[in-house]
Amino acid sequence: MMFTDVIISYNGTSHKAQTLIDTGASVCIIDSTYAVDSCNIVLPKRNAAIESASGKTIDSFSFDLDSISLCGTHYDKIRCYVVDLVGKLKHYAPKFILGGDILKRNLWCFDLKDKKITKLENPELKNIQSTIKWKNHDDYKDAFLNSIYFDGKIAGKKARILFDSGSRRNFIPQKFKISPTKIIDMEQADIAQTMNIQKTEVCENVNMVISNNYYTLDFVLSDDKYPTINSEFLLNKTFALDYKNKCIYIWE
Repeated sequence: MMFTDVIISYNGTSHKAQTLIDTGASVCIIDSTYAVDSCNIVLPKRNAAIESASGKTIDSFSFDLDSISLCGTHYDKIRCYVVDLVGKLKHYAPKFILGGDILKRNLWCFDLKDKKITKLENPELKNIQSTIKWKNHDDYKDAFLNSIYFDGKIAGKKARILFDSGSRRNFIPQKFKISPTKIIDMEQADIAQTMNIQKTEVCENVNMVISNNYYTLDFVLSDDKYPTINSEFLLNKTFALDYKNKCIYIWE
């Protein structure tokens, strides 16, 4: 998972917020407790709905932040959704989630080895070692807005793979019929489901191929329709998200 600080401005005041970089979120989300207690945001009546990673729809509040600032880059009038993150995610809850609505606006580069985020300009795209194309809601009717899906193979089977940098684990659907290698007690939660501990089957050292790049990852068995991977496959690498051209650039 990737975290940074952003500056949130609302009604003439600004606040620094610990923020999750989440390619699995279409929009920006703020924790309800943080919004009220720290940012003095008066919540409107429920006026929106938002869908969780598990496909469940929950009621929410939406409003416009005056602006947010990420690494010195300012974005004005940002639509934001209020969710009880602390109530659902407990000690893992960020104060703010930065989704695809912001990530798509510039070419953002993530150095996972040195833990740095920078904004790139196109002329800086030099010495790229690998490029992975993706598909999104323009390509799949059931895909959420600003999503990232890779075409690849997992355990030799063709797969449409969701890239969700906000996920703590990699998930593989039961229908792939991969035999688990161990069972663990795992904390599970999302914005619609309060954290609980469940006995979970894990498939270790599973081969994955995306765009002729080979990876070995551990997956948790799930009832999801599609496999999900987090940023673990990019560990110790530098990569940039190009939403305009729907591809990831990777440097070792």
